[in-house]
Amino acid sequence: MHFLTPFIFASSLLGLTTAAPNPTGSLSLASDKEPFTFDYTAPKANSKNWIGIYHATGGGPDDEKQVSASLKWAYAPDMKGSLTIKAPVGGGKFKAYFLADDGYKWVAKPIEVDAKETGNSDELKIMTWNLWYGGTKVNNYHDKQVKFLSGAGVDVVGLQEATGEHAKRLGEALGWNYHQDTGDNSVGIISRLPIIKKHANIGRGSGVQLALKGDTSKPFNFWSVHTAAYPYGPYSFCFENKTGTEVTADENKAGRPSQIKEVVDGTKSQRESKDPFVLVGDFNAPSHLDWTSVNQPAHCDKSFDWPTSKIPTDAGLIDSFRAWHPYPKMVPGNTWSPIYPKNADDWEGQPEPQDRIDFIYGTSKLEVKDSEVRIAGTPNAYPDYEDNEWTSDHRSVITTYKMP
Repeated sequence: MHFLTPFIFASSLLGLTTAAPNPTGSLSLASDKEPFTFDYTAPKANSKNWIGIYHATGGGPDDEKQVSASLKWAYAPDMKGSLTIKAPVGGGKFKAYFLADDGYKWVAKPIEVDAKETGNSDELKIMTWNLWYGGTKVNNYHDKQVKFLSGAGVDVVGLQEATGEHAKRLGEALGWNYHQDTGDNSVGIISRLPIIKKHANIGRGSGVQLALKGDTSKPFNFWSVHTAAYPYGPYSFCFENKTGTEVTADENKAGRPSQIKEVVDGTKSQRESKDPFVLVGDFNAPSHLDWTSVNQPAHCDKSFDWPTSKIPTDAGLIDSFRAWHPYPKMVPGNTWSPIYPKNADDWEGQPEPQDRIDFIYGTSKLEVKDSEVRIAGTPNAYPDYEDNEWTSDHRSVITTYKMP
Protein backbone atom coordinates (compact mmCIF):
# COMPACT_ATOMS: atom_id res chain seq x y z
CA MET A 1 0.00 0.00 0.00
CA HIS A 2 1.34 3.42 -1.01
CA PHE A 3 0.69 6.15 1.52
CA LEU A 4 0.58 9.80 0.49
CA THR A 5 -0.11 12.77 2.73
CA PRO A 6 -3.10 14.93 1.77
CA PHE A 7 -3.62 18.55 2.69
CA ILE A 8 -6.95 20.16 3.35
CA PHE A 9 -7.95 22.48 0.53
CA ALA A 10 -11.55 23.07 1.59
CA SER A 11 -13.17 21.79 4.71
CA SER A 12 -16.91 21.44 4.59
CA LEU A 13 -17.71 21.40 8.27
CA LEU A 14 -21.26 20.34 7.74
CA GLY A 15 -23.54 19.57 10.64
CA LEU A 16 -25.05 16.45 9.10
CA THR A 17 -28.55 15.89 10.28
CA THR A 18 -30.21 12.58 10.99
CA ALA A 19 -33.60 11.75 12.36
CA ALA A 20 -32.45 9.87 15.46
CA PRO A 21 -29.04 10.81 16.94
CA ASN A 22 -28.86 14.04 18.92
CA PRO A 23 -25.36 14.11 20.42
CA THR A 24 -24.20 16.89 22.70
CA GLY A 25 -20.47 16.83 21.94
CA SER A 26 -18.68 18.68 19.15
CA LEU A 27 -16.21 17.85 16.41
CA SER A 28 -14.47 20.28 14.08
CA LEU A 29 -11.44 20.44 11.86
CA ALA A 30 -8.65 22.41 13.53
CA SER A 31 -7.40 25.38 11.55
CA ASP A 32 -3.73 26.18 11.04
CA LYS A 33 -2.65 22.73 12.19
CA GLU A 34 -1.58 19.49 10.56
CA PRO A 35 -4.03 17.88 8.12
CA PHE A 36 -6.65 15.70 9.80
CA THR A 37 -6.25 17.46 13.15
CA PHE A 38 -9.56 17.64 15.01
CA ASP A 39 -10.81 19.68 17.96
CA TYR A 40 -13.46 17.91 20.02
CA THR A 41 -15.59 18.13 23.15
CA ALA A 42 -17.50 15.37 24.96
CA PRO A 43 -20.05 15.40 27.81
CA LYS A 44 -17.51 13.50 29.91
CA ALA A 45 -14.08 11.96 29.54
CA ASN A 46 -13.86 8.35 28.37
CA SER A 47 -10.63 6.57 27.55
CA LYS A 48 -12.44 4.56 24.84
CA ASN A 49 -14.09 7.42 22.95
CA TRP A 50 -12.65 7.55 19.46
CA ILE A 51 -12.64 9.41 16.15
CA GLY A 52 -12.82 7.36 12.96
CA ILE A 53 -12.30 8.37 9.33
CA TYR A 54 -14.45 6.83 6.57
CA HIS A 55 -15.08 7.42 2.89
CA ALA A 56 -17.77 10.06 2.46
CA THR A 57 -19.46 7.80 -0.09
CA GLY A 58 -20.32 5.16 2.48
CA GLY A 59 -19.15 2.73 5.10
CA GLY A 60 -19.51 4.98 8.13
CA PRO A 61 -21.91 4.46 11.07
CA ASP A 62 -24.60 6.86 9.87
CA ASP A 63 -27.20 4.87 11.81
CA GLU A 64 -24.89 4.48 14.84
CA LYS A 65 -24.12 0.92 13.74
CA GLN A 66 -20.96 -0.53 12.25
CA VAL A 67 -21.01 -0.88 8.47
CA SER A 68 -17.33 -1.09 7.53
CA ALA A 69 -14.01 -0.74 9.30
CA SER A 70 -12.67 2.80 9.57
CA LEU A 71 -9.84 3.85 7.28
CA LYS A 72 -7.96 5.45 10.19
CA TRP A 73 -8.84 6.12 13.83
CA ALA A 74 -7.53 7.34 17.17
CA TYR A 75 -8.80 7.56 20.76
CA ALA A 76 -10.17 10.92 21.94
CA PRO A 77 -10.25 10.35 25.73
CA ASP A 78 -10.68 13.87 27.14
CA MET A 79 -13.70 16.12 27.70
CA LYS A 80 -11.99 18.69 25.51
CA GLY A 81 -9.02 18.07 23.32
CA SER A 82 -7.28 18.05 19.98
CA LEU A 83 -5.76 15.13 18.10
CA THR A 84 -4.17 14.39 14.75
CA ILE A 85 -5.05 11.22 12.87
CA LYS A 86 -2.71 9.85 10.23
CA ALA A 87 -4.22 10.77 6.89
CA PRO A 88 -5.92 8.01 4.88
CA VAL A 89 -4.30 6.84 1.67
CA GLY A 90 -4.96 9.33 -1.11
CA GLY A 91 -7.05 12.45 -1.27
CA GLY A 92 -10.77 12.73 -1.79
CA LYS A 93 -13.85 13.20 0.35
CA PHE A 94 -13.94 11.70 3.83
CA LYS A 95 -16.26 11.72 6.82
CA ALA A 96 -15.08 11.93 10.43
CA TYR A 97 -17.15 10.42 13.27
CA PHE A 98 -16.67 11.05 17.01
CA LEU A 99 -17.89 7.80 18.63
CA ALA A 100 -18.45 6.60 22.19
CA ASP A 101 -16.80 3.89 24.26
CA ASP A 102 -15.32 1.67 21.52
CA GLY A 103 -18.76 1.58 19.92
CA TYR A 104 -20.71 3.45 17.28
CA LYS A 105 -22.95 5.83 19.22
CA TRP A 106 -22.29 9.40 18.18
CA VAL A 107 -20.60 11.73 20.67
CA ALA A 108 -20.89 14.52 18.10
CA LYS A 109 -22.39 14.95 14.68
CA PRO A 110 -20.03 13.75 11.93
CA ILE A 111 -18.32 16.20 9.62
CA GLU A 112 -17.15 16.00 6.02
CA VAL A 113 -13.55 16.70 5.08
CA ASP A 114 -12.35 17.40 1.55
CA ALA A 115 -8.71 16.46 1.24
CA LYS A 116 -6.55 17.08 -1.77
CA GLU A 117 -3.30 15.23 -2.13
CA THR A 118 -0.01 16.94 -2.78
CA GLY A 119 1.50 13.60 -3.77
CA ASN A 120 4.72 11.93 -2.80
CA SER A 121 7.42 14.39 -3.90
CA ASP A 122 9.58 11.55 -5.17
CA GLU A 123 6.99 9.61 -7.18
CA LEU A 124 4.44 10.00 -9.95
CA LYS A 125 1.80 7.29 -9.90
CA ILE A 126 -0.27 6.62 -13.02
CA MET A 127 -3.31 4.37 -13.57
CA THR A 128 -5.18 3.23 -16.66
CA TRP A 129 -8.63 1.76 -16.15
CA ASN A 130 -11.36 0.67 -18.54
CA LEU A 131 -14.52 1.31 -16.52
CA TRP A 132 -16.75 -1.09 -18.54
CA TYR A 133 -19.82 0.93 -19.48
CA GLY A 134 -18.78 3.38 -16.79
CA GLY A 135 -19.11 0.60 -14.20
CA THR A 136 -22.88 0.48 -14.58
CA LYS A 137 -23.02 -3.29 -15.03
CA VAL A 138 -22.28 -3.73 -11.30
CA ASN A 139 -24.50 -2.78 -8.37
CA ASN A 140 -23.40 0.21 -6.27
CA TYR A 141 -20.68 0.90 -8.83
CA HIS A 142 -20.13 4.55 -7.87
CA ASP A 143 -19.25 3.90 -4.23
CA LYS A 144 -17.08 0.93 -5.20
CA GLN A 145 -15.16 2.96 -7.79
CA VAL A 146 -14.61 5.89 -5.43
CA LYS A 147 -13.41 3.55 -2.69
CA PHE A 148 -10.95 1.86 -5.06
CA LEU A 149 -9.60 5.11 -6.47
CA SER A 150 -9.33 6.73 -3.03
CA GLY A 151 -7.23 3.86 -1.79
CA ALA A 152 -5.02 3.47 -4.85
CA GLY A 153 -2.81 6.47 -4.05
CA VAL A 154 -2.50 7.41 -7.72
CA ASP A 155 -1.92 10.88 -9.10
CA VAL A 156 -3.48 10.59 -12.56
CA VAL A 157 -5.96 8.11 -14.07
CA GLY A 158 -6.67 7.58 -17.75
CA LEU A 159 -10.19 6.20 -18.12
CA GLN A 160 -11.82 4.34 -20.99
CA GLU A 161 -15.52 3.56 -21.48
CA ALA A 162 -16.18 6.79 -19.61
CA THR A 163 -18.83 8.09 -22.01
CA GLY A 164 -21.71 9.75 -20.19
CA GLU A 165 -19.71 12.03 -17.88
CA HIS A 166 -18.23 9.23 -15.78
CA ALA A 167 -14.90 11.09 -15.53
CA LYS A 168 -16.79 14.16 -14.33
CA ARG A 169 -18.76 12.06 -11.83
CA LEU A 170 -15.65 10.47 -10.36
CA GLY A 171 -13.60 13.65 -10.39
CA GLU A 172 -16.26 15.55 -8.49
CA ALA A 173 -16.77 12.74 -5.98
CA LEU A 174 -13.05 12.53 -5.26
CA GLY A 175 -12.42 16.26 -5.28
CA TRP A 176 -9.98 15.83 -8.18
CA ASN A 177 -9.52 17.71 -11.42
CA TYR A 178 -11.00 16.06 -14.49
CA HIS A 179 -11.24 16.16 -18.28
CA GLN A 180 -14.40 14.60 -19.69
CA ASP A 181 -14.19 13.91 -23.40
CA THR A 182 -17.40 14.69 -25.26
CA GLY A 183 -16.45 12.95 -28.51
CA ASP A 184 -16.86 9.38 -29.65
CA ASN A 185 -13.69 7.93 -28.14
CA SER A 186 -15.16 7.31 -24.67
CA VAL A 187 -12.09 8.40 -22.70
CA GLY A 188 -11.63 10.66 -19.69
CA ILE A 189 -8.91 11.78 -17.31
CA ILE A 190 -9.04 12.44 -13.56
CA SER A 191 -6.09 13.93 -11.73
CA ARG A 192 -4.97 15.15 -8.34
CA LEU A 193 -2.53 17.36 -10.24
CA PRO A 194 -3.79 20.68 -11.62
CA ILE A 195 -4.80 20.68 -15.28
CA ILE A 196 -2.95 23.49 -17.07
CA LYS A 197 -4.62 22.98 -20.44
CA LYS A 198 -6.78 20.50 -22.33
CA HIS A 199 -5.36 19.44 -25.67
CA ALA A 200 -7.51 19.09 -28.76
CA ASN A 201 -8.58 15.49 -29.32
CA ILE A 202 -6.52 13.37 -31.68
CA GLY A 203 -8.67 10.59 -33.12
CA ARG A 204 -9.56 8.26 -30.28
CA GLY A 205 -7.25 9.98 -27.82
CA SER A 206 -7.74 12.86 -25.39
CA GLY A 207 -4.94 14.63 -23.59
CA VAL A 208 -4.16 17.24 -20.98
CA GLN A 209 -1.15 19.13 -19.72
CA LEU A 210 -0.73 18.74 -15.97
CA ALA A 211 1.38 20.58 -13.40
CA LEU A 212 3.88 18.30 -11.64
CA LYS A 213 3.83 18.92 -7.88
CA GLY A 214 1.23 21.58 -8.60
CA ASP A 215 3.93 23.73 -10.26
CA THR A 216 2.81 25.12 -13.63
CA SER A 217 6.45 25.64 -14.60
CA LYS A 218 6.80 21.84 -14.61
CA PRO A 219 4.32 20.67 -17.27
CA PHE A 220 3.56 17.01 -17.97
CA ASN A 221 1.57 15.78 -20.98
CA PHE A 222 -0.82 12.89 -20.43
CA TRP A 223 -3.03 11.07 -22.97
CA SER A 224 -5.72 8.41 -22.70
CA VAL A 225 -6.77 6.35 -25.74
CA HIS A 226 -9.34 3.66 -26.47
CA THR A 227 -9.16 1.78 -29.78
CA ALA A 228 -11.87 -0.16 -31.59
CA ALA A 229 -12.63 -3.62 -30.20
CA TYR A 230 -13.53 -5.83 -33.17
CA PRO A 231 -12.45 -7.94 -34.90
CA TYR A 232 -10.35 -8.98 -31.90
CA GLY A 233 -6.94 -10.39 -32.79
CA PRO A 234 -6.59 -13.16 -30.19
CA TYR A 235 -9.94 -14.57 -31.35
CA SER A 236 -8.64 -14.59 -34.91
CA PHE A 237 -5.66 -16.67 -33.82
CA CYS A 238 -7.14 -18.84 -31.08
CA PHE A 239 -10.67 -19.51 -32.31
CA GLU A 240 -10.44 -19.05 -36.08
CA ASN A 241 -6.90 -20.39 -36.54
CA LYS A 242 -5.96 -17.58 -38.90
CA THR A 243 -2.46 -16.91 -40.17
CA GLY A 244 -0.35 -13.94 -39.18
CA THR A 245 -1.07 -12.28 -42.51
CA GLU A 246 -4.81 -12.73 -41.99
CA VAL A 247 -4.62 -11.35 -38.44
CA THR A 248 -2.71 -8.31 -39.70
CA ALA A 249 -5.56 -7.75 -42.15
CA ASP A 250 -8.06 -8.06 -39.29
CA GLU A 251 -6.13 -5.52 -37.22
CA ASN A 252 -6.20 -3.07 -40.11
CA LYS A 253 -9.89 -3.79 -40.67
CA ALA A 254 -10.59 -2.90 -37.04
CA GLY A 255 -8.56 0.27 -37.50
CA ARG A 256 -6.46 -0.14 -34.38
CA PRO A 257 -3.00 0.39 -35.92
CA SER A 258 -4.07 3.60 -37.66
CA GLN A 259 -5.83 4.80 -34.50
CA ILE A 260 -2.68 4.35 -32.40
CA LYS A 261 -0.45 5.81 -35.11
CA GLU A 262 -2.66 8.88 -35.31
CA VAL A 263 -2.22 9.59 -31.60
CA VAL A 264 1.50 8.75 -31.53
CA ASP A 265 2.24 10.87 -34.61
CA GLY A 266 -0.01 13.66 -33.40
CA THR A 267 1.88 13.98 -30.12
CA LYS A 268 5.35 13.95 -31.69
CA SER A 269 6.24 17.46 -30.55
CA GLN A 270 5.14 16.67 -26.99
CA ARG A 271 7.03 13.38 -26.92
CA GLU A 272 10.21 15.03 -28.17
CA SER A 273 10.02 18.01 -25.84
CA LYS A 274 11.82 18.25 -22.51
CA ASP A 275 8.54 17.68 -20.67
CA PRO A 276 7.51 14.20 -19.45
CA PHE A 277 4.94 12.40 -21.61
CA VAL A 278 2.68 9.42 -20.85
CA LEU A 279 0.21 7.60 -23.11
CA VAL A 280 -2.20 5.12 -21.50
CA GLY A 281 -5.22 3.21 -22.60
CA ASP A 282 -7.15 0.15 -23.62
CA PHE A 283 -5.51 -0.81 -26.91
CA ASN A 284 -7.82 -3.81 -27.47
CA ALA A 285 -4.83 -5.80 -28.67
CA PRO A 286 -1.92 -7.58 -26.97
CA SER A 287 1.77 -6.70 -27.07
CA HIS A 288 4.58 -8.06 -29.23
CA LEU A 289 6.59 -8.07 -25.98
CA ASP A 290 4.26 -10.80 -24.66
CA TRP A 291 3.56 -12.83 -27.81
CA THR A 292 7.17 -13.95 -28.17
CA SER A 293 8.54 -17.22 -29.50
CA VAL A 294 9.46 -18.43 -26.00
CA ASN A 295 5.99 -17.57 -24.71
CA GLN A 296 3.94 -19.24 -27.43
CA PRO A 297 2.27 -21.81 -25.11
CA ALA A 298 0.49 -18.96 -23.32
CA HIS A 299 -0.89 -17.59 -26.59
CA CYS A 300 -2.35 -20.40 -28.66
CA ASP A 301 1.14 -21.50 -29.73
CA LYS A 302 1.62 -18.27 -31.66
CA SER A 303 4.09 -15.41 -31.67
CA PHE A 304 3.17 -12.13 -33.33
CA ASP A 305 4.34 -8.54 -33.69
CA TRP A 306 1.16 -6.72 -32.76
CA PRO A 307 1.27 -3.38 -34.61
CA THR A 308 -0.53 -1.50 -31.84
CA SER A 309 2.40 -2.13 -29.49
CA LYS A 310 5.12 -1.84 -32.12
CA ILE A 311 4.00 1.65 -33.15
CA PRO A 312 4.53 3.30 -29.74
CA THR A 313 7.72 1.40 -28.91
CA ASP A 314 9.19 2.10 -32.36
CA ALA A 315 8.48 5.77 -31.62
CA GLY A 316 10.59 5.54 -28.46
CA LEU A 317 7.85 5.05 -25.88
CA ILE A 318 8.54 2.52 -23.13
CA ASP A 319 6.00 -0.09 -22.02
CA SER A 320 6.28 0.55 -18.29
CA PHE A 321 4.86 -2.79 -17.12
CA ARG A 322 7.17 -4.85 -19.32
CA ALA A 323 10.12 -2.61 -18.42
CA TRP A 324 9.55 -3.51 -14.77
CA HIS A 325 8.59 -7.14 -15.45
CA PRO A 326 10.72 -8.13 -18.47
CA TYR A 327 9.77 -11.82 -18.51
CA PRO A 328 6.16 -12.39 -19.64
CA LYS A 329 6.29 -16.08 -18.77
CA MET A 330 6.98 -15.17 -15.13
CA VAL A 331 4.67 -12.14 -14.84
CA PRO A 332 2.04 -12.11 -17.60
CA GLY A 333 0.25 -9.02 -16.29
CA ASN A 334 -2.98 -9.96 -18.05
CA THR A 335 -5.66 -7.28 -17.91
CA TRP A 336 -8.26 -9.13 -19.98
CA SER A 337 -10.23 -10.49 -18.28
CA PRO A 338 -10.86 -11.03 -14.56
CA ILE A 339 -14.50 -12.02 -15.17
CA TYR A 340 -14.27 -13.95 -18.44
CA PRO A 341 -12.31 -17.17 -17.93
CA LYS A 342 -14.48 -18.59 -20.71
CA ASN A 343 -15.76 -16.95 -23.84
CA ALA A 344 -19.30 -15.61 -23.68
CA ASP A 345 -19.78 -14.69 -27.35
CA ASP A 346 -19.55 -16.72 -30.56
CA TRP A 347 -17.26 -19.30 -28.97
CA GLU A 348 -19.20 -19.61 -25.75
CA GLY A 349 -17.69 -21.99 -23.23
CA GLN A 350 -14.23 -22.13 -24.78
CA PRO A 351 -11.31 -20.79 -22.70
CA GLU A 352 -11.10 -17.04 -23.17
CA PRO A 353 -7.65 -15.86 -24.36
CA GLN A 354 -6.10 -14.01 -21.42
CA ASP A 355 -3.96 -11.07 -22.46
CA ARG A 356 -2.40 -7.78 -21.48
CA ILE A 357 -4.29 -5.21 -23.55
CA ASP A 358 -4.15 -2.15 -21.24
CA PHE A 359 -0.92 -0.17 -21.24
CA ILE A 360 1.02 2.71 -19.73
CA TYR A 361 3.72 4.06 -22.06
CA GLY A 362 6.18 6.76 -21.06
CA THR A 363 9.17 8.50 -22.57
CA SER A 364 12.71 7.67 -21.51
CA LYS A 365 12.71 10.78 -19.30
CA LEU A 366 10.57 8.80 -16.85
CA GLU A 367 12.21 6.13 -14.68
CA VAL A 368 9.94 3.21 -13.80
CA LYS A 369 10.01 2.32 -10.09
CA ASP A 370 7.13 -0.18 -10.06
CA SER A 371 4.26 -1.46 -12.18
CA GLU A 372 1.36 -3.77 -11.36
CA VAL A 373 -2.11 -4.88 -12.37
CA ARG A 374 -4.73 -4.39 -9.69
CA ILE A 375 -8.34 -5.23 -8.90
CA ALA A 376 -10.55 -5.05 -5.82
CA GLY A 377 -11.82 -8.19 -4.17
CA THR A 378 -12.19 -11.54 -5.93
CA PRO A 379 -14.58 -11.03 -8.83
CA ASN A 380 -17.17 -13.65 -9.70
CA ALA A 381 -17.07 -14.73 -13.32
CA TYR A 382 -19.70 -13.89 -15.92
CA PRO A 383 -22.68 -14.03 -15.62
CA ASP A 384 -22.58 -13.67 -11.81
CA TYR A 385 -20.74 -10.33 -11.68
CA GLU A 386 -23.48 -7.91 -10.62
CA ASP A 387 -22.47 -7.81 -6.94
CA ASN A 388 -18.72 -7.87 -7.50
CA GLU A 389 -16.57 -5.43 -5.56
CA TRP A 390 -14.69 -4.97 -8.84
CA THR A 391 -16.79 -2.98 -11.31
CA SER A 392 -14.96 -3.71 -14.57
CA ASP A 393 -14.23 -6.54 -16.97
CA HIS A 394 -10.60 -5.32 -17.23
CA ARG A 395 -7.91 -5.17 -14.58
CA SER A 396 -6.38 -1.77 -13.98
CA VAL A 397 -2.68 -1.05 -14.44
CA ILE A 398 -0.71 1.17 -12.06
CA THR A 399 2.81 2.36 -12.79
CA THR A 400 4.97 4.34 -10.39
CA TYR A 401 7.59 6.62 -11.92
CA LYS A 402 10.36 8.51 -10.20
CA MET A 403 9.19 12.10 -10.10
CA PRO A 404 10.93 13.88 -12.99
